[in-house]
Amino acid sequence: MTRPFKNKTLRDKLEAQLSELAEQTDDLRKQVADRAPAVRDQIVEQTGELRKQVADRAPAVRDQIVSHLPDRDQLLDLRDDLFDRLPENVQDRLPEKVKPQRKRLRRVAAVGILTGAGAAAFAILKRKGDAPAPYVAPVPPPAATTPPPAPAPTDVTGTDTAPKI
Repeated sequence: MTRPFKNKTLRDKLEAQLSELAEQTDDLRKQVADRAPAVRDQIVEQTGELRKQVADRAPAVRDQIVSHLPDRDQLLDLRDDLFDRLPENVQDRLPEKVKPQRKRLRRVAAVGILTGAGAAAFAILKRKGDAPAPYVAPVPPPAATTPPPAPAPTDVTGTDTAPKI
């Protein structure tokens, strides 16, 4: 069996290549170490400019994102609708934290009752402000000395003889 490293020329060639690679690696390490402060300073400068650009554009981006989001009331309505669509056995298993707040329904009902009461009070006050004139008894017509005229005869020229109800 022949061993690949028995041949001295092949071994010498491999050792030469490895030493060249080691030297190149060492040169690259020195170049990186020499350039590191300049690269670091360049990154620091760019970071300041990029930070300023982000800060300038942030309100517009934030407003764009916020305009695409539904408001809190819409989210609560969506949550309530989704909860109502779930089967009862699933609704019972959910934690109380995600169940719709019944206080919210009471609040809506209270606002409705207060609005109705306010409208009724307004109507009553409005009616009091527009008080009608005092009641005046109607005057009876004077006694007639001549009989009232007879009603004019109606035209009975149609074939419709059925009584109208």
